[in-house]
Amino acid sequence: MLSSNLKASQSLATHISSLPKFLVAKKQRTINEEISFSGIGLHTGNNVSMRLKPAPINTGYVFRVIKPNSKILKIKADFRNVKSTQLCTLLSDKEGNTISTVEHILSACYGLEIDNIFIDLDSNEIPVCDGSSYEFVRKLENSGINEQSEFKKFIRIKNVIEVKDGCKIARVSPFDETMISCEINYDHKLIGKQSISLILTPDIYRSQICNARTFGFLKDVEKLRTMKLALGGSLENAIVLDDKKILNSDGLRFSDEFVRHKVLDFIGDISLSGFKMLGSFYTSHSGHSLNISLLNKIFESEKNWELVCSN
Repeated sequence: MLSSNLKASQSLATHISSLPKFLVAKKQRTINEEISFSGIGLHTGNNVSMRLKPAPINTGYVFRVIKPNSKILKIKADFRNVKSTQLCTLLSDKEGNTISTVEHILSACYGLEIDNIFIDLDSNEIPVCDGSSYEFVRKLENSGINEQSEFKKFIRIKNVIEVKDGCKIARVSPFDETMISCEINYDHKLIGKQSISLILTPDIYRSQICNARTFGFLKDVEKLRTMKLALGGSLENAIVLDDKKILNSDGLRFSDEFVRHKVLDFIGDISLSGFKMLGSFYTSHSGHSLNISLLNKIFESEKNWELVCSN
């Protein structure tokens, strides 16, 4: 049974969808100037330097890995290039070159409605920063965001699409904005059941989502590290919980920071569609694997979606 928050979101969606729509043509956007980041990779533990650079119209999001021999490997941020969803979203090219933990930087770009950007790296993982996308958002906005010469394109959902894995659900329904409703339920007294619903805009992303950090459990750390995962994880870049408490001295940024981070990840994953998606999304107990399964299901048939130039 849906929570009261999610019932309210459905009522809001119905009300908004009944209002008259005014088609607004929007221009594509990129950043004003190059931006630099450095830090550690959450799972590899590698030191990473990353530069974001303006990109031409219709580029989308493109990762470029600069190799020591000056060879440049390019991997498009596209759901068809997802190779793994084990605790993060990992992209791969046809030769097996990979870039992992792409969801936070993609979430920031998508949440701020940036369309075209080059993401240059000297390693194969995005720097984790503080475990959220706040630092990415701060620097992207400080750089300035420019309108470009061509109009944006949007993917408008035409049918209800749903994927399930046991109790896990990810679904999208036709809607004229990007609405996201998310539920989680953890067997931990400090998390439990949490839900949130929002219409995705840059202002809402900035104020409600980008500060939410990734999280994990102390009991899982040793196992993850034997699997070569979470090698760069610490209290500086993740919320860590033991059986009774949160170990971070600064506590939580939101009372429901956990579900907000799930939304942050979801936004990063749906960015792999290549365009802003217009639809009402609902997830329950979802993660990277089901998020990507939803994208695959959507694009199985052109009856499910259409490409439009105005929202």
